[in-house]
Amino acid sequence: MKKNLILFTVSYPYGNKEQFLETEILYLSKYFKKVTVIPVFIGGHKREVPENIIVDTGFAYRNSNIKFAFSSLVTIYTYNEILSNLSIIFSIKKLQRLISFTGRGVALFKYLKSNYSVENIFYSYWFNGAVFASFLYDQKITKIDYVTRVHGSDLYLDQNNGYLPLRPTVLENIKKIFPISQDGYNYLMQHYRLSKQQISLSRLGTSDRGITTQMSYDPKSFYIVSCSHISQVKRLDLIIKSLASVAQKNPTITFYWTHIGTGEKYHKIKDLAEKMLPKNVATKFLGNLNNKDVFNFYKNHFVDIFINTSISEGIPVTFMEAMSCSIPVLALDVGGVSEIVNNDNGILLDKKASYDTIAEALHRVVNDKSLLAVKKNHARECWNQNYNAEHNYRVFAETLSVL
Repeated sequence: MKKNLILFTVSYPYGNKEQFLETEILYLSKYFKKVTVIPVFIGGHKREVPENIIVDTGFAYRNSNIKFAFSSLVTIYTYNEILSNLSIIFSIKKLQRLISFTGRGVALFKYLKSNYSVENIFYSYWFNGAVFASFLYDQKITKIDYVTRVHGSDLYLDQNNGYLPLRPTVLENIKKIFPISQDGYNYLMQHYRLSKQQISLSRLGTSDRGITTQMSYDPKSFYIVSCSHISQVKRLDLIIKSLASVAQKNPTITFYWTHIGTGEKYHKIKDLAEKMLPKNVATKFLGNLNNKDVFNFYKNHFVDIFINTSISEGIPVTFMEAMSCSIPVLALDVGGVSEIVNNDNGILLDKKASYDTIAEALHRVVNDKSLLAVKKNHARECWNQNYNAEHNYRVFAETLSVL
């Protein structure tokens, strides 16, 4: 008999974030009798969901950040956490992180207690306050099966000023935690007292769109794409400096750089590109594109290489999408990147690589497109073996359904 699933998200299916769930939800809908999605925030358009998916907006409409802050003050776990780590009270960021985690958790727990029974599996897409809410339900109401995925920003301490709230406490009774990378799996085993039965590697994946992006065989042209939020972490300034360097070394070649995505540093990065890039670099900033439009771009444009110089990553979905279209990726060895990018299917550089090092790596493939052609084939093979949604999400949904 099929079970029911409660899925906690930040905003999905509203707005344009958490796009990776658009594919996963199709598989969850097949393996569960009913899936109820509970977003914390709603805004923007509502995306289509399968027929047996119910979207419960009651919690989102009923709560706010102010209410979350007050909710944080009523749980003993907030105070115990501070007493066990007094540095929290001397760091605004740590204190905010704790209040957000426990406050949202308490508020959501109260909502769940009034509206949902133990007959559901509780699944949080992120390791956030929703996991704490599930923990409280397990402790205060009755034992339940609760699980979470964990990515990068919700896992690594060095990405969070050395602090993530209540991890050992909440993890003690969790049924399963699903890191999306081998690096994440190893990190959990190293930092927390978890049994191997509690951790299961579950890679994300993208669907096969049947697209093979064409590379440019013109020796006088080179096409580069990047796709990310424009923030300090993504370090698009490093891409600009690298492009300026390689373009100056190859003045007879025209470089076409397209960036997909926007963010708080958009105007600063665009201005920097205009100031630093020589005349033989043409740039386009396309802003945010939905998933369909990203693949349409890959279908209808030349792309020689995808580039990412972020200081922090899990295993980006943007890499999977590009590689599924036979686009090699140049990236730095941070987080779980080395699990998807290597020097056979792309270019993997040290995480501390300078713009000169990146420029030199680009210079080699700019002047040897036969090498890129080989990497293109390997990129597609890597995606198919490790990040094909048909396999990964089917296995994940099966695993959840038999807990």
